[in-house]
Amino acid sequence: MANIGWDEATPADTESAGLGDDRIRSLKTSLRQGLAAEHTWPSAGGDSGIHLLGSARAFYGTQSTVSSSGTDGRLMQTSDTSMLFHVGSGGTSLIGGPAVISLGTFPGTVPQRFYWAEEVGLVHMPASGTTVLVTFPNSGFSGVPYVWMTQNEVATPGSSSAVGILAAMSLTPTSFLAYNSSGGLGSGSTVAWRSLGTRTL
Repeated sequence: MANIGWDEATPADTESAGLGDDRIRSLKTSLRQGLAAEHTWPSAGGDSGIHLLGSARAFYGTQSTVSSSGTDGRLMQTSDTSMLFHVGSGGTSLIGGPAVISLGTFPGTVPQRFYWAEEVGLVHMPASGTTVLVTFPNSGFSGVPYVWMTQNEVATPGSSSAVGILAAMSLTPTSFLAYNSSGGLGSGSTVAWRSLGTRTL
């Protein structure tokens, strides 16, 4: 930010024409000072007009206000989720944030229109040989996710009973069936599940 001496009321109509050269130089100086706050603008001329490194100011607001309408090629940091987005005429891309998972596999194609998301939870298992429906929170995923289930009974610490085979069946973007095979895992036992999938921006 530059504090410039900008006065659109000068020169007055009655000012001496002999001061015109001073006024022209003052105008050029004020323009340079204003533009040089965020642009390369040397007083002696030369390459000028490009943005100084780090000078671009990102938008700042809630994630619900992220929009590519009239903001082609802009950055926005969200005040409520601390996420960083790039917004452009072709759509919105998520660049990063505190809840973003870093994986070696890129979700989707360039430009990025997807991001990795993870959900976790507990499920009370049914009797051996039966299933129970588990619904993913936050409206699920854009595609079928990966699902893991623990092989340890977590509801009864210290239990030494054998655990049957746990399986995630009938996977969809919004739910799966938790299956308990025959084994020592009793009906009503609680196991943990973890899901990893992609969501569309």
